[in-house]
Amino acid sequence: MLGRKRLRSGLSLRVRRESAAARGGPETPARGGPETPARGEGEGAAGPPGGHSGSGAEGKSEVGRRRRLQLAKRHRGEGEGPARTESPGGPGLGEGPGGLVRTESPGGPGLGEGSGGLGRVEGPGRTESPGVLGREDGFPLPYYLRNFLTALQTVLQSEDKELFDEGDALWLGKFHNLSAAGQMLYVRLFQRKLKWLKVIKLSYAEIGEDLTPTIEELRLAGFFQTERKELKDPLVWLGERWEENIRIAQLDGSAKAVVGHCVRVAALGRAVFSRLLLLFNLTDWTDEEEVSSAGRTSLSTLLKVNMGHFTFPNYTVLREKKIFQHRDDLLRYTEAVHSLAEVGGAMADGTWSEALHLCKTARETWIQLEKSSDVGFHQDLPVYLRCFTAGWVYTRIRFRGVEIFQRLHMYEEAVEELQSLLEQSTYCVESRGHWWNRLSLNLHQHLKRTDQAIHCLWKGLDDVWVHTGQRLALYQRALRIRDSPSCRKWHHLLQDVPVMRVEDVPHVTIKGRTCPGMGNALFLMSDPSEGPNLGQGEPCSTVICSVEEISLAHYKQQGFDQGIHGEGATFLTLFGLLFWDIIFLSGIPDVFRNPYQAGPLDLYTDCFYQHRKMPIESRVQFLHDAAIETLHRLIAEVWDNHRDTTTTLINWRIFSSLQQAQSLVSCLGSLFLSGICSILAKDLRHGRGGLPDLVVWNSHSLQYKLAEVKGPSDQLSHKQMVWLDQLQRLGADVEVCHVSAVGARSHKLS
Repeated sequence: MLGRKRLRSGLSLRVRRESAAARGGPETPARGGPETPARGEGEGAAGPPGGHSGSGAEGKSEVGRRRRLQLAKRHRGEGEGPARTESPGGPGLGEGPGGLVRTESPGGPGLGEGSGGLGRVEGPGRTESPGVLGREDGFPLPYYLRNFLTALQTVLQSEDKELFDEGDALWLGKFHNLSAAGQMLYVRLFQRKLKWLKVIKLSYAEIGEDLTPTIEELRLAGFFQTERKELKDPLVWLGERWEENIRIAQLDGSAKAVVGHCVRVAALGRAVFSRLLLLFNLTDWTDEEEVSSAGRTSLSTLLKVNMGHFTFPNYTVLREKKIFQHRDDLLRYTEAVHSLAEVGGAMADGTWSEALHLCKTARETWIQLEKSSDVGFHQDLPVYLRCFTAGWVYTRIRFRGVEIFQRLHMYEEAVEELQSLLEQSTYCVESRGHWWNRLSLNLHQHLKRTDQAIHCLWKGLDDVWVHTGQRLALYQRALRIRDSPSCRKWHHLLQDVPVMRVEDVPHVTIKGRTCPGMGNALFLMSDPSEGPNLGQGEPCSTVICSVEEISLAHYKQQGFDQGIHGEGATFLTLFGLLFWDIIFLSGIPDVFRNPYQAGPLDLYTDCFYQHRKMPIESRVQFLHDAAIETLHRLIAEVWDNHRDTTTTLINWRIFSSLQQAQSLVSCLGSLFLSGICSILAKDLRHGRGGLPDLVVWNSHSLQYKLAEVKGPSDQLSHKQMVWLDQLQRLGADVEVCHVSAVGARSHKLS
């Protein structure tokens, strides 16, 4: 037994030598054992169920060590150097065990040649079945590295490779030259939050027991930063796992020294791979991803596809327009996304002064970029691609700044920013109705500039980008100002305001027992599952429920044996089932840009109807004239062929079965279905909100009712008013169900 001689790495010499022996060489970096989707403590990356936790228990460590010794003996004839495969052999990125393409052309690494060059990548866009790629020890690459390489390959074989320069190519070349263990560990930590991580808490069984050589390899290559951080009180670190942590500390002799060894992914290289993953699935990029764990969403999507959890619709990818003109354009976009995430985080934390500072900094950045950036190029992009430009993201940040100004009661600044936003019509045009409404409110209520507020209302009502719900909000605000006694001197300015008629619908009121201590948020209701003995001397239980559940029980007593609380999801699902082939229509440029989209990019824009006007109108007429049996067959065909396919519109769980969906279609009828589908097809973005909460029907009499549920003190929104009016015009039986609260002191939970 070796003594506990301290090493520079902070780990025992015994573990170091055992790990070296398992690798078949004195000090060569480990290539890892069999694929095991292990997770380090506190890691947020998704992995398949059933993977080892990598907790570091002694029994598992000993079994893993023996297994690696056996593998080393079996493959010792391969030599100490890293073996290289002769062909890609699947969805990998070329030569080597999952490495990037390695070309032999002289002249150094570049975008078309040299180590890590970007111009020689081949392979399919989608991932193949797991286990295709292999390492020199005979085992396939782990799922996370395979997915990472697939994403890189997909981007590097597309026209987007032009967005990377020779400096980026150097990072790809260095990643290619890493050992398999180095690539595996890098991808593991790449997906975690960008912060200092304690080395002693990193445990990945499939990479190796001793990660120190791999960490050192990554540090020397520039991928990792290492630092020794001193703790003021090591007992704080010991925490709940004090027994295991003390044992680890004893191996080194100092808890403070062991805890202090930390590692972090270098930001420069991380940015290159983040941009690659961004381009791999640009449509799935989220605001927080760059800050928290760049690329996790894209890699998680690949993982779920490979595991069979996700199945995307079949469609044709057709890319014609370039979103980014050059590398600087892409860099500006990623910086803007990063800034938006920082502002959102500061607002969520309630640090309004910091959020304001970030917004002002971002605004100044955009002002400088706007002078040099080709805004005309963005204007030529369709609106569904324009949202991936820096200008679009900075516009969103600026409106966040309006919200911050209002929170800090800086209404003068809020008005100036809103006026500046409304002067342009290139970015975030779908928000113009909301901007006009906020501007008129600030001018009228906070700054007492009623004449300017009226002028603002007129301009908003004339704006072609303002849709029905926001137009109604502007109209009703104009009426309130016109009818206010304090605004008589401006009455003449609103005499000719265009009339918007929205008919009211019937209202009913039911009573609900409030849950003690919950205010009006939750209610109490007798458990309906206990049958007809309630109130006949039998003990009954009480359940906590929402206002919608109380309303469903109310309508069930009225004879509606079927009911769904789905809000807009019920009708969006029916629309998706009836228009599936039109939604995924081929031949429309740039609406499908990668194989992992749940819907076309133009789905929530006016372009959706414009691109498909003829087939949509034809389908609407077909639905209008179709018999109920024909509608049943159309829905059944899509249900049977595409059940559980990942798609934006359809919630496959909203109906308990195909028969329930067909039953509702029988009640709604072809005339109503054709009318509501026509409305949705023309404006899905604004039409998806405001639909009634409940759909109830009697499967025998084919009677149905659509109900908007309102709890105590709740009011109808403008979108809900518009939808209730439109549904009533289509012949639907609609009503607003108000739930009034009554006390429940005498009622107790069983």
